[in-house]
Amino acid sequence: MALPIATARETGRIDARAIESYGIPSSCLMETAGARAADLVWEEYGRSGLRAVVVAGKGNNGGDGFVIARHLLNMGAEVRVFILFPPEEVSGDPAIFLNAISKMGISIERAGDEDSLNRLTSAAAESDLVIDAILGTGFAAPARGLIAESLTALAEVGTPVAAVDIPSGLDATTGAATPPFLRADLTVTFGALKRGLFLMPAAEFVGKVALADIGIPGACLAEEEIPLQLTEASDVAGLLPQRRLDAHKGDAGNLLIVAGSRGLMGAAIMAALAALRIGAGKATLAVPESLSFAVESGPPEIMALPLPETPAGSIDPAAFDLILEQAASMDALVVGPGLSTNPRTIELAHRLIQHVEKPVVLDADGLNALAQGITVLEGPRGELLLTPHPGEMARLGRISTAEVQAGRVNLAIDFATRHRVYLALKGAHTILAMPSGNAWLNPTGNPALASGGTGDILAGVCGGLRAQGLGPEETLVAGAYLHGLAGDIAAGEMGGIGLTATDLLPALPRARRRVFETVGEEES
Repeated sequence: MALPIATARETGRIDARAIESYGIPSSCLMETAGARAADLVWEEYGRSGLRAVVVAGKGNNGGDGFVIARHLLNMGAEVRVFILFPPEEVSGDPAIFLNAISKMGISIERAGDEDSLNRLTSAAAESDLVIDAILGTGFAAPARGLIAESLTALAEVGTPVAAVDIPSGLDATTGAATPPFLRADLTVTFGALKRGLFLMPAAEFVGKVALADIGIPGACLAEEEIPLQLTEASDVAGLLPQRRLDAHKGDAGNLLIVAGSRGLMGAAIMAALAALRIGAGKATLAVPESLSFAVESGPPEIMALPLPETPAGSIDPAAFDLILEQAASMDALVVGPGLSTNPRTIELAHRLIQHVEKPVVLDADGLNALAQGITVLEGPRGELLLTPHPGEMARLGRISTAEVQAGRVNLAIDFATRHRVYLALKGAHTILAMPSGNAWLNPTGNPALASGGTGDILAGVCGGLRAQGLGPEETLVAGAYLHGLAGDIAAGEMGGIGLTATDLLPALPRARRRVFETVGEEES
């Protein structure tokens, strides 16, 4: 079952609903959160005599920290607590748990001046673990005053950090990381995952993420109708097509790829090979006539459809009827890899968007063509799956790449719903947005995929899956996951830097197998 990924505001409403509508005492939630966090911390770092320093703010995050301190002491750890506020200011549930650890004899110090701040950093440096219970999901940057000084000092210590809900100083909704903030080795988050744990740049500083069930009724999350969810292997395994014993190539999907131009045939060929590696039965490359030799003398599994071409060596609009005729016998199309930005070829791309009735995966120069005529999305047309990288998304939205990266989730959802398209916004944790407003965050992939051609591989993967009969949403969810997982497998076998796009091709079938192995099933 997919896990929802909440904003800070959604998280607050979920907690409030559990307390107000279901009658669960807030102190009960805090106790459970601290106990679960202590268990997870102990699993990761626990041993007799573990030296832990809990650094607490005065909100609920600090209250969680007090509970963690109590449980770690009972588990056999040596615990010290530093609070970044006057003790008399603590109230409500945190006061209950601060009082409890005080009576247990746990050392409690206030870091309120230079001397006490020095004691805090010395204690952290001498300890095995720092529990960051300073700032929670409601924090708005930047940190100021004593908290800022404490974060700056602790960030320089180098002791492993276990963060409560989210590392202090990071934005739980946007993933912004405005200094000062802490880098965690483990983040224990409660109730629901938080967007900021997966969005850059914050995702780089959260370490291993563990979700703790603190007893919030499932209905509290369901009633919130959180649009963003995390793709898991079990989600993908349930989507992948299986083959009958008597299956033949016609049953496995027939894909037409309209792509390629002079100097850019590699992109077209990689997309076709990716479609076959992901399981498509047949892949046909529709390319400029003078370049069809590159297909016919290349990988023998790929078929060629020579088309009229422009003087520049790209596909001419005169090819439109031929493409439309061929598309009638296809299950899906990919349009764009290596297509070029020749004005006449852009005209052809616009006509294909408007008139092809089969599902179309639009990538690369297909997206660049769309950016020059976004109004073609307004009229009647078939199903479109877009796979832009941030620069292409910026051109589609008439905004800067920085703006795209700062608001990836909301921007992707808004574009998909407004234009009635299925959208994969590529990047670290690709966002998959649907016309319904539903969205997924893909957890697979690594920096080794920052290599020319990997986007063409994804386009081919998505085209191949759609041709095999997956729905458009399922195609993007499974396609992004398998593409990223193939990158993880290839990087694990070969090393990261220097990985090329074609290294992903043999890893694609392994990625499919890995998905089924992860969920304990056999593929067929």
